[in-house]
Amino acid sequence: MASLLSWIFSRTSTTSLTIHDNEPSILYNQIIREGSEHHFAGRLAELLTNSGNAWPPKATHAETWPSPLQKYNIVYQRIAPFLPVRESSLDDAENRRLIDKTRVLIRALLEEEIPIPAVCETLEECSRYDNHTMPMSGWLGFYSCLASLRHAYRWGVLPVVREAQNEKSLQFPRELDIPWPYIQRRVGITSPGGSLSSNSYYNLDARREIVYSITSGMGEEHNRTELWNGLLFVEVEDKALPMYRHISQAAHFLEIEDYPSTISTLEIANEELKVAFKHFYDNMNDYNLVPSLWLPYCQGFQGWTLEGINGVSGGQNILIRTLDSFLGIRPWPTEEEEALHLPLAQRNWLNCLRNYDIRALAQKKGNEEVIKQLDHMVTQLRLWRMGHMRRMQRYQVHRPERNKMTAGKSLVQDDSVQTSDESVMVDHLKQMLSVRLKETK
Repeated sequence: MASLLSWIFSRTSTTSLTIHDNEPSILYNQIIREGSEHHFAGRLAELLTNSGNAWPPKATHAETWPSPLQKYNIVYQRIAPFLPVRESSLDDAENRRLIDKTRVLIRALLEEEIPIPAVCETLEECSRYDNHTMPMSGWLGFYSCLASLRHAYRWGVLPVVREAQNEKSLQFPRELDIPWPYIQRRVGITSPGGSLSSNSYYNLDARREIVYSITSGMGEEHNRTELWNGLLFVEVEDKALPMYRHISQAAHFLEIEDYPSTISTLEIANEELKVAFKHFYDNMNDYNLVPSLWLPYCQGFQGWTLEGINGVSGGQNILIRTLDSFLGIRPWPTEEEEALHLPLAQRNWLNCLRNYDIRALAQKKGNEEVIKQLDHMVTQLRLWRMGHMRRMQRYQVHRPERNKMTAGKSLVQDDSVQTSDESVMVDHLKQMLSVRLKETK
């Protein structure tokens, strides 16, 4: 176990921003072809077809949207340079003026650029499933753009400040409210804000560079940290897709009691999981994600907190949820909770694995080698959670301009007056992660 830990936690960093063209990959074609063979493969194929015909998802942006919708991209690119500041004020009144000033600017640009009647007509037309005016990849990109605009309006300044955090509700401009239900229905989410999918998976272009930046005009370290805050999730999903195919096959093989194929397929899946986890830890380092910059310039913007609704969380990534679902690591989120941030195709894939419960079935059938391979996957997941708990602690830095907050779980309530901000957050984070670690068995 010690040697596996040291291998997973190695710190080599490699960055490769190659162009990812629109041609389907060989693996994609295999998954789509196999989609009719059994229901596990069918759900995986649906995940890809509803994610821009790719995995990780492939969103397309303004150039592929109908003309009235392209105006939203124009608005975002114009307001982006006004969001980040180099030094946060500790004066609440000054921060209120800054937040209000940014919101006035956003409202003015929206009123100037967005043709509401044309937007409504376009969205109605595009919402018909027999309409090909905007493909699913375009919807995903539009979702990313609108989510970025809504988060920009939500916070008004970056790093986020307690003056905005203390708001309990907020009325958004109609230009941002009118398109949102169309996106919710098309993608299959219920949150009024963004998600890991909108803010990370869908917020990259063909070169895997940020489209809707929140560190515009800042230094190279800020830009690199923002990029890797999303790119890391995307590249890990790239590595994980072969494993998804093999776990779906393993479930099918066990269902038809083809034990040799189940075992050999799980062996391959375990090796592919090692590759995905290693890539995560190779690239989660202080160069790609600068600890002093990640919390103020990346994490804060992903929060929401309005009406008691949480924001974006790394826990919304599909690799870890796939493993929890496949391996029967309970409890699972409620359907209502998961529908907030996970698109319908992602939830259908996870629920397919949960309903099958391969470990319970393997125990029932009593095949020791199948059980052994599944237990090995659980061990890998436990090791990942142990390492992640250790790694994340260094990113909880003191920020006097804000209340204690995790983006995914909103404000952290703590009555202690003798504990520093960062130590409270480290304890809070350790508590959350340790609970899930204990459940991973």
